[in-house]
Amino acid sequence: MTANVNWTGRGPTWLGVPALIVAALGGLMLAELTYRQSLCRDLLTNGVETTTSSVQVHIGRGMSEPEIVFRTRDGQDMSTTLAEFEDDGEGMPEGLQTPAPGTRYAPPLSIVYRPSDPTVVLATVDAREWAADSHTAPRAIAMIIGGLAVTLFAMGWLTRDARRRGLTWWKWYTDAPAKNPR
Repeated sequence: MTANVNWTGRGPTWLGVPALIVAALGGLMLAELTYRQSLCRDLLTNGVETTTSSVQVHIGRGMSEPEIVFRTRDGQDMSTTLAEFEDDGEGMPEGLQTPAPGTRYAPPLSIVYRPSDPTVVLATVDAREWAADSHTAPRAIAMIIGGLAVTLFAMGWLTRDARRRGLTWWKWYTDAPAKNPR
């Protein structure tokens, strides 16, 4: 074993870095949720609800993309993919497939679209479910707060150990430790 194995900063680093990653993931989760919920609420309040009978799901490697054809309020035929959707192939083989009856996107599919931009479409079931989601935001906030708290704790631990050694923490962390640290 080398002298680097017993670095005093090893424990706080192994604790702080994953905690910071958890906080960042919580922030990304909260940003995605905020966008998705605002889109859903906008479409549910200002959008036009209609039904489409043509639904095709493109199943690829580990992803699915529902493509729909519907008629807008002014009689225009639109072909587009859903703006947000549950990425679940529902057991279908790869390729362009029609969803089986009883599945989430099976025809006839109730959709809601933005009248000013009919390419922005959501399945009504998704829009209602995501707009009513009250569990994800507290989890994301808990990830952010918990991750940052543990990161601050780890930084305090690093600083304390550095001060015991008589160095500022940034210099201590970048310089190699002495052969006999204690």
